Amino acid sequence: MNHIFSFLRSVLERYSIGQRIVIVTLLLGLVSTSIALVMWANRPEFDTLYSDLDAATAGKVISELRSAKVKYELQNNGKTILVPVNQVAEMRLKFAESGVVNNVIDGYEIFDQSSIGMTTFMQQLNLRRALEGELTKTVNEFPIVKHSRVHLVLPETKLFGKDQQGSASVVLYLQPGKKIGRDQVQSIAALVANSVEHIDQEDVVVVDADGKLLTDSRSDDSAMGSVGNRWDFQHTVETRLQNKVMNILTGIVGFENAVVQVAVDLNFEQISRTQELYDPDNVVVVGEERHTASTVDTDSANQQLKNQTNEDVITNYELNKTVEHYVGDSGTIDKLSVAVLVNGEYESSTAPDGEQVRTFKPRSSQQLQQIESLVRSAVGYDADRGDMVTVNSIQFNAKDIAADLEYFKEVEQREMWGGIINKSLLGIGLLVAFFLMRLMLRSTGKSLVEASEQLPAGPRPTRLESGGSGYRVPEEEEISEDLFMKKLSPEARAQIKAKDKMTEEVLGLAKEQPEDAARLIRTWLTQVNLTNQSQN
Repeated sequence: MNHIFSFLRSVLERYSIGQRIVIVTLLLGLVSTSIALVMWANRPEFDTLYSDLDAATAGKVISELRSAKVKYELQNNGKTILVPVNQVAEMRLKFAESGVVNNVIDGYEIFDQSSIGMTTFMQQLNLRRALEGELTKTVNEFPIVKHSRVHLVLPETKLFGKDQQGSASVVLYLQPGKKIGRDQVQSIAALVANSVEHIDQEDVVVVDADGKLLTDSRSDDSAMGSVGNRWDFQHTVETRLQNKVMNILTGIVGFENAVVQVAVDLNFEQISRTQELYDPDNVVVVGEERHTASTVDTDSANQQLKNQTNEDVITNYELNKTVEHYVGDSGTIDKLSVAVLVNGEYESSTAPDGEQVRTFKPRSSQQLQQIESLVRSAVGYDADRGDMVTVNSIQFNAKDIAADLEYFKEVEQREMWGGIINKSLLGIGLLVAFFLMRLMLRSTGKSLVEASEQLPAGPRPTRLESGGSGYRVPEEEEISEDLFMKKLSPEARAQIKAKDKMTEEVLGLAKEQPEDAARLIRTWLTQVNLTNQSQN
């Protein structure tokens, strides 16, 4: 290890202070980047465990996670808790079982835990809870609904009493950024009304989380049917007529060169009339009744008898009668007003200074008459109702549009040049780093050669003959003993000579006294065996 540090120190000493700073900075940056990449790769991926939790429930969940030594992250001011992806399902099951997060909605499961001594009141209460829970589960299945609450008011059934109507209330907590339409609200109200006995759709109230009433009272608009209230119906009619006119004008004058406004006066009165008509020329005898009476009078003076006969005739005639029952339509158009504003035409010309100038030219009266005729046909113009259609050609104010276009053009140019500059700086940085690394490698190669020349022995790197920037280590060659001794220092040569002299004396003693030498070797081996046994 010391040799390595000594070698690195000797290499760095070949460079100037600036080069040392660059080399150390690059090495530290490389090491830091490697460590950051390793930590990022080993970082666990988190997913949402629970969201929109209250403070108390979130505290319980975090306490349980700490006890289980599970990593977690907090978002949305502590309302959202994230855990590693591979532990989300396990933690949810664990918290659902322990009851820490109690968001389980009970439906008909309530009756699975019924007791024997339950009173009638408790049975009715459980029935209402079960119905509310089942309806809540169904409403929560809607994609736009995050969660909901359903409240039912069920009437009490009496033996000799009249059936009373119940009511229901539904509170919707929608998904963030979502809006619910009128048709969806009516479908929820119809779902609740058709799921519970004695509840009509008009008795179901639907509100959102902000307390806004989503269902409308349709008692005043019963004649409108499913269209809704009067203002919505009027807005629908005006929008449809406006779109019809705009579709025609866009093909004539171009996009954003026309403005259309439609005003409709609707008659929401409902007329109901019953009329009976009689035809005096068409008479039919239904029945006739005759009464005849005869009387005899005696004249005593003249001694004569007078007979008198009276006849009464009653004839019943039936006239031809027609009964008519008329109900007038509601929501008919009483008057229609359409205002159309079209932009003129522009002629481009070149000014003396070379600048392009656009000159406004109003549309001709013939073009305006043609546009007016098309608009009347599109909206169903009726002169007897007093309808009005007005078409004018006026120059539009395009200054704001031109300013906006110029602003967006400048923003796009800035973003484009910013991207080009960033990419250019990145490329320049890479090129500079490449040349610095190349220069450093060249300098390092030279320093290695110079450092290897100071080594006492061994092969030295030599420059390649074919290339000018690389180095290679030649194969080991045998050198003579005298040349090797000459390269050593005096102290090394003295040590080698002393070892050689000692070796010669030991060999001579073994030749002269072989028995003593053998005895000494056996003693050494015995001591070595005893030492190994004691260590084991």
